[in-house]
Amino acid sequence: MQAHSVPGKWLGVLSDIKVFKWPLFIVYRPRSFAIKGCDTREILKLVKPGDILVRSFNNYLNNYFMPGTFKHLGFYLSEVTEQHLKQFAHITPPTDFKTGKQMVIYAIGDKIFLEDLIDFCRCDGLAVMRFPRKMKSLKRCEIPDILQAYFDDPTQPAKVVEKEEETEEGDEASKKPSFFKKLGFLKKSRKGATSSQEETSDKAENQTNEPAKEPVKLDATMAAIVKAEKDIAGHIAQGKAVEFDKILKILYRIALMQLSTRSDYDFGMERFQATTCTELVYFITKSICWNYGIEPASTRVFFKKRQIITPDAFVDGDLEEVWKSDI
Repeated sequence: MQAHSVPGKWLGVLSDIKVFKWPLFIVYRPRSFAIKGCDTREILKLVKPGDILVRSFNNYLNNYFMPGTFKHLGFYLSEVTEQHLKQFAHITPPTDFKTGKQMVIYAIGDKIFLEDLIDFCRCDGLAVMRFPRKMKSLKRCEIPDILQAYFDDPTQPAKVVEKEEETEEGDEASKKPSFFKKLGFLKKSRKGATSSQEETSDKAENQTNEPAKEPVKLDATMAAIVKAEKDIAGHIAQGKAVEFDKILKILYRIALMQLSTRSDYDFGMERFQATTCTELVYFITKSICWNYGIEPASTRVFFKKRQIITPDAFVDGDLEEVWKSDI
């Protein structure tokens, strides 16, 4: 589950504040948007299950801390019934999750929502992106190692090797330890050898007292889904054509399962509250989106470089643009 962070909480607050530079005034949670009824009606005619809806909001404070044009996205499911929730998410009505004929699933922070498409279109900019109906390898790419590791054993956490951040000049030799690393070193030096021995002893004692974790086992349904995902990715990597309509049922099921059992496998992404929407859509489409240039990348967010996927990645990749508003 997503851990709360101070930057993530601040971005959550800022996303509700709209600022107009001239004349200067501030609005909290405004209810007017640039996407109008005629735009929504056009989208209703064009959208198909499996489309990715990427949206933006004008003049909000969090726009200054999040890179790119688009700030949020969701996955279009189409119809979701109470029976679907019971069958795929094991959620028995009554429930807080909405159901309907044109539903979008998306994440904000550590919560996942189902929302009617009309409500989701209440924004200032919107793009409808679509995977090709017949998918095949674009550049004979290989399945990313971290994704292959998930397919082989989804019960094991991702092992990501942290890389030191390069200087602006890109000179590897000129890297210096950060201020906080230096501070940590000084603190350790002041403690002396006795302190170090005490710490080692405490760590050993804590490790001894920790109960052994039992290996996680997949149920038959989840094991079958992971195998299907692996087969899909394998076919694409081998240059074989895959019909999108044939895998849509798998993506649909994965999406609804997240309502009750949220995945915590990070796929090399840094956990950051403001980008959980992209993590959710990536997890749903992980078997295919890597083929379209949608993968984690080092991006500066809230004054710090983070390994994340931005909403813009789904627009700038190789997906088909079905509809896009003026931004």
